[in-house]
Amino acid sequence: MTRLPILLRRCVLAACLLGAACAGAAPLRVGGFVVAPLIVGTADAPLQGALREFLERRVVSQGVPLQWLPPTSLRRAMESLRNGTLDVLLLTSGATDRGPGIGTFGWTYLRTRPHLAVRRDSPLQRVPALPALAGMEIGWVAGSAIPPGLDRVDIHWQTLAVTDWQAANLRKLRAGRLDAVFFENEYSPRYYARQEGVPIRLVRLPMPERRFFMAYSLKADRADIARFDRIAAAAFSDEQFRHFLDRYTIR
Repeated sequence: MTRLPILLRRCVLAACLLGAACAGAAPLRVGGFVVAPLIVGTADAPLQGALREFLERRVVSQGVPLQWLPPTSLRRAMESLRNGTLDVLLLTSGATDRGPGIGTFGWTYLRTRPHLAVRRDSPLQRVPALPALAGMEIGWVAGSAIPPGLDRVDIHWQTLAVTDWQAANLRKLRAGRLDAVFFENEYSPRYYARQEGVPIRLVRLPMPERRFFMAYSLKADRADIARFDRIAAAAFSDEQFRHFLDRYTIR
């Protein structure tokens, strides 16, 4: 029988050991709060959406096991990171310092522009400056800080803590109980407007772009987090996820 060269045998052995290590690794518990189409679902079933589908294709397939948890509220998601019952939070934005017990990955997977969703018959056509929004009733999510700039405007914020806060806000908009709904991205309102049958217009806000990134629990296994970090960073390093996301909002 032909003997394998020493170098080749070592490579085969290393690959086997790596495969065994990945196969035996406990899956990272992954969760988030609903921001469709990135994350969709209900509190009684594992989350779905564009992020899960993309990660399964580009990260799980590379030997990183993930356990998909049901979506929850923003507040509960952050607390779960702190107490270690959640390993990876799929979506966060704004400040990278999320407080004690929470780390953030150093890469960004999506850059967007903040918008307001308004009814088609709304008199608001454009926002030349943020103070023009003073006095408006605007919907947002409970537990999230008002974005810089908007926090200095006398807006009447109506916040929701329910899992489907985005859809619920658009229903309030359709019923005339809100003047507008704030969105950090242009994908969510388009998706929900189609799902809920709410005719809207999007009004872009004069604000800096928003960066979406992921956070992790400092109680999670360091080696597992490092492996996820390395493979996910490579998967999101180009425009493929943005193009992938378009299929959820463009018909």
